[in-house]
Parts: sequence; structure tokens; C-alpha cells
Amino acid sequence: MTCFYAKPDQTYREHVEDTYRAWRETVAAKKELIERMSLLYGFSVERLLKSSLLTVVLHDLGKMSNIFQSMMKAIREDRKFNRRNNYRHELFSFVFTAMAAIGLNREKMPLTQIPVEALAVAGHHRSLNTDLTSFERESRTSPPFLEPDGLKEALGLADEIFAREGWRLPLIDEKTRRENPYGRLASLVDPAKNIIGKLLDRDDYDKARDLYILIKGILHYADWHASGGARVNYYVEKLPEQLEKDLAGRCREKGIQYTGLRLFQEDMGRCSGHLLAVAPTGSGKTEGSLLWALKNAREMRGAKILYLLPTMNTANEIWKRLAQIFGIENVGLTHSTANLFLIGEGEEGEGDSWENRRDLLLHQSFIKPATVGTVDQWLTCGFNAGRWVLKEINASNAVIILDEVHSYDGWTLGLIVAAVRHFSVRGSRFLLMSATMPQGLIDLFMSVLNDIEVIREENLLNASRSIYQVVDAPIEEAETDVIKAVSAGRKVLVVVNTVEKCQQLAERFADLKPVCYHSRFILKDRKKTEERLDHSRFVIATQVVEVSLDIDFDWLFTECAPPDAVAQRAGRVNRYRDQERDSKVLIYQPSPQSGKIYNPLDNPELLKRSYEAFQSSQGKLYERELIELVEKVYAGYRIEETEPFRVALDMYEQTQKKRMAIFDSRLGEDEQEVTRRSKYDTVSVIPYCFYEEVISLPPRERRWYEVKVPLWYFMKNKKAVNSGLCFCDLEYNMYIGALLKPAGNKTDIW
Repeated sequence: MTCFYAKPDQTYREHVEDTYRAWRETVAAKKELIERMSLLYGFSVERLLKSSLLTVVLHDLGKMSNIFQSMMKAIREDRKFNRRNNYRHELFSFVFTAMAAIGLNREKMPLTQIPVEALAVAGHHRSLNTDLTSFERESRTSPPFLEPDGLKEALGLADEIFAREGWRLPLIDEKTRRENPYGRLASLVDPAKNIIGKLLDRDDYDKARDLYILIKGILHYADWHASGGARVNYYVEKLPEQLEKDLAGRCREKGIQYTGLRLFQEDMGRCSGHLLAVAPTGSGKTEGSLLWALKNAREMRGAKILYLLPTMNTANEIWKRLAQIFGIENVGLTHSTANLFLIGEGEEGEGDSWENRRDLLLHQSFIKPATVGTVDQWLTCGFNAGRWVLKEINASNAVIILDEVHSYDGWTLGLIVAAVRHFSVRGSRFLLMSATMPQGLIDLFMSVLNDIEVIREENLLNASRSIYQVVDAPIEEAETDVIKAVSAGRKVLVVVNTVEKCQQLAERFADLKPVCYHSRFILKDRKKTEERLDHSRFVIATQVVEVSLDIDFDWLFTECAPPDAVAQRAGRVNRYRDQERDSKVLIYQPSPQSGKIYNPLDNPELLKRSYEAFQSSQGKLYERELIELVEKVYAGYRIEETEPFRVALDMYEQTQKKRMAIFDSRLGEDEQEVTRRSKYDTVSVIPYCFYEEVISLPPRERRWYEVKVPLWYFMKNKKAVNSGLCFCDLEYNMYIGALLKPAGNKTDIW
């Protein structure tokens, strides 16, 4: 009897059985979301599950082709096989699923007008767009034939699994095996024929998209977990009381006396539903947010936890904390360089096995019970970009923490508001946190989530931690005072508004061995620098230190910035509010270039107003007074009335319609589809001094040497483009980072 294989080490029957087992676990974990969708769109849970199971039992049927089985045989016998001769198995699986779905629709009311089951199968390995770029080879190739015995085995197993659920597999016409799979799919998605568009006009975009996400997302879950032989571990099983023990242990490690949860944290932990929390830095917002998350996740019968932040480095730090609390196997990390960070955290010598690749996929797709990432990874769902289906199914009916939500400009905030609206309808609960939340921003979120509760840390708002002093001079004139403070043994933090100024001061104070920290280091050195921050007594940095870093200094010397930014910087000083501690915040004039870097409002008066506000409010400032300064400077400004906010809000919806609800975006298809906007386009390059070292490295390790520079600088100073790598003429120093050459009349600030 012939044995048919789905993978070199797994027979077809074994793989489909494992996928079915994982499917049962997945639908049990997704029960809350499935029930919500059934109520929202008026179909029975059983009807949805039949369509879902159809994709599971037929998704790999195309592997019964003679070509695929020949490839498996060659691999098993350690022989070479020309993979160019392969034919994507998803195409055969697509036509059989389509025929079975038609039969299912005859028995029961269709879920939606478009064949979501078949399209989910067609795109379960590669991106699916209307150009069918993932199937270019198949467009020029005659399809192979299906092994008769293999097809019989596949359909028999599918029938058997349906029977176990008490259902009947729809009849599939024998003629299906003679279909041209690519031609069928191409005819369906052809924009000129507009079949999908016409069906959507008869149905509903949101409904089609949600059901496609449910069916394809569950298939992805089942297939990936079956391929890895892993159980579906869906949510964090930890009680709030256990979290309090972890908090006490963390305080002991930091040498801080633990006296129990603050009232503010207890209030957060008691809240059910959406929450907006305002509390100064160092108040324990992170732990309070996890108390809220655990309570709400349990109320939602086991929801995922997403913790989203503005920057990669802060995401890395929060990931480490959550990994300690929930276990490293339960916490994912996702941002543009997360793969490198995770590889760095793993054991040396790990091969690029399926298990390692699959684990990275679990991180990237919000599949882990808890995931930490930048907000960008969540927002790309709205563009149908990347692994958007899995991210969307996992962000639906999840508890989502948006930390430091005040720190985004109008464009990104517009996308955030659109995404909050979208996912709240799909059962997600939101916690929005900030140390400095202007009332206008609070009002905006209260209009988006009208049942949101607001909690403020009142006790700490009435506390102070530093003496504030404004110095009417550029920060270069602080040199003598900085040297005295460092020499006296104080922990000193200097924060400036541009990378160039940061590098200049680091060189000026080189004898004192400061840590220089900014965004223009290669990733390899930036990671090392971040590891040194907590133990350094003298740091010179840019605004990258502002968000969510648990570092503590005595004195801060800072260029003036908007008041919310200064408050964040000041939060790194006397973090635990020791009233006996000599702590100071000295604010200097903003440099002329600061307005180009630090002007989220496009208001030329912003920095001037900020500086004048601090001049009139010096001395020992309470946290509440810092909030009042924020309100004073931003008075009359409404971010929702700005053009970037309005355009981004509209684009989130229009992009999905442009993609006919379900199709994947193409790489670089629309330059507008970005989660962050900048006046200065940047590009990732590798300093040319690393050319010989980098060119011999494996592809995934080359990114350790990347650094971002202005696009104009790269165009003027590019040295070589090799194997997709951009090399640029940059002077590089591992202690102060990449140095740009003088640019004539060009600004080198970005």
C-alpha cells in the first residue's frame, strides 16, 4: 500500500489528524470570539465550525499530486529535487474546498457571498493578492495530476473526520480533479471581472472580512501547531495574587521596600472593561496594567494580552519583565528587529530549524498568550499587511494595553483611534496609559470608547521629587556643572534633542566615560548600550530615554522640549521619590534645530511657549503642576482637527475597501500606508567600514549592522548595493555611533 506524505517526517494522515486535534483546541480557545461573530452576523456557531473544519480537512489535499509526492520521496531518500518543478499544492486544495463549500451552502445558508473557505485555503501559505504574484510559476505551468489513491485517501479521511463531529462532508463532484486550479482562482480574483466586488456589494465588507479572518486564522493556528507538534497554549493562566508576589520580589531585587499595592494599582485591578489611567512615571503603571489585564482576560474566558509601546527598545524592556512574570515561553515580542533580539536571547548554536522559524512566526502573529510589541505591528492590520489575518484574529476579543499613548503625532494617533474603534466592536478591551495625558486627549478617547473609566494616581500627583531650574543658556554652558556633579558621585543624565548634539557632548565629556545613547547606532551596539543603561552613572542621550525605561538618576540636564517630554525625562530622576535625595532638573534653551525634531503640533511657537512656561514655574514642582504645565502649553489645541489625523482615520477604512476586504497588500503598493510619518525620509544602511565583515555573514545576521540615516544622505554617500544590502559612507564609532559628513546647506537633523 502506498504511503503518502504531507511533510518528509509526517504522513498525510498524521498531519491532517494533528491539524484536526489542534483545530478542536483552537475553536475551544476562540469560543468567545466565534459566539460574538455569530451573534453579530446572524449565523449559528455550528454553521461557522463546518466551514472552518472544511478548510482543515482539505487544506493539504493538493499534496496528493504526483510532483509533490516525488519531492517528498527525494527528500526522504536524501536526493536532490529541483523545487522549481513543484506546483503549489494550495491551488488543488483551493478548487476542492470551493466545490465542498458550494455543497455546504446548498445545505445551509451561506456565511457570506464570497467563498471565504476556498480563498483562506488558497492563501494559507503565501500572500493572496488580485495579481496572484505568489503563483506566477503556476500561471505558466500545466497542473500535475492527482494520485488516484492519494485523492481517495484524502477525501476518505475528510469524510471520516466530519463524521466524528456528527456532520456529513459535502459531496464533491468527480470532475473537480480535472479542473485547472490556477485558472479557477485567476477567474475568481480577476479585477476586470470584479466577481469578488460584485459579491461584496450584495453582502457586507466587514462581514466578509471578519469571517475570512476567523476561518483563515483558525486554519493557520491548527496547521502551525500541528506542524510543530505543539499544543495550543492560548492564554496566560496566572492569578492577580501571584502577580503581587512577583511585584514584591521585583522590589526586593531593586532594593525598594515593598509595602503592598498602591491604591491606584488596586483600582486598576478592580476595573472591568475599558480603562484610561493617568499616573506619573515610576508609579507602578506596568504592574497595575497587568492586574487589569489578568482580571479582564479571565472575565472574557481566556483572552490574549497585547502590550503595545511607542519604541522598540521599550518593547524589549517590557518583554523581559513580562517573560519573568509569565514565563518566556508564554510571551511574544514583535517589532521590526525583534527577530534579532530574540535570537540574541536564545542559546548559541541554534539552527534555522522549522521549530525556530515557527517560534518566530508565533512571536510575529500575536499567537503567544501575551505579546509585547510596538504599536506599529498592530496598526498594520488595517493595511492588510504582513501576517494581518493572524494578528487580527488574536487582537480581536483581546485585552490591549497602549502605553504612553500621549507620545504619538496626529497621523499615528488617527490610525490608533481607527483601530480602537475597529477592535472594540470585535470584543477587545483597552487600557490607555500615560504619565502626561492632556485633557483634550482624554476627551478624544472618551468619545471613542464612551464606556471607558478614568483613574488617576491622585496621591503621587500631589507628590514631588525634584527641584526644577531654568537656565537661560544653551546646554553647552552646563559643562562645568556637569563635571562637578559627576565628580561628586551623582548619577547624571543629560538629554538633548538631536543626535548630533548627543554625539558632540559625548566626545566633549569623553574623560568621564559617559554612555552615549541615541537612535544612530548599529543594532549590535545599540543592544549592548541598552544593557548598560541601568548601571551607568553618567548617560548622555536623546529623547529615546523618555518612554518606559526603568532607570534612575540624581540630576538631569536637559534641553527644553514640550512639557510632556520634559516630564518624561524628569521621570528618570529620583524615580522612587526619596524626599531626602538631592535631585534636580535643569532646563536649558532648546537648540535651533530642536523645532525640526521636536514639534508634534507643527506649531513654531511650541518650544517657545514650553520654555516660557517652565521659566514661570520653577522650584519644587509637584506632579500635578507638571500636568498643569502640559495643559497650559497645549491649551486650545485639538489633535483630531488636524489634517494628518483626519486623513489617517479615513485611510484605515478606505484601505480595506480598496483591497476588497480580504486581499493582502503588495510590497510598497501605497506610500501612504505607513504607521509613522516623518518630514525626513530615512533608510536602513550598513556603514561601509563593515563591508568585508558583513558580506560573509548569513542574511539574518547582517541586520545587526544596520543603522538608519536620512534618505538624502544615503543618495549622496552610497558606496555599494550588494545582495539587497545598502552600504553607505559613514564614519562609525562603537561608543558614539554613526557620524554623518557635513552636508553643506542640507540639514543633517532627523
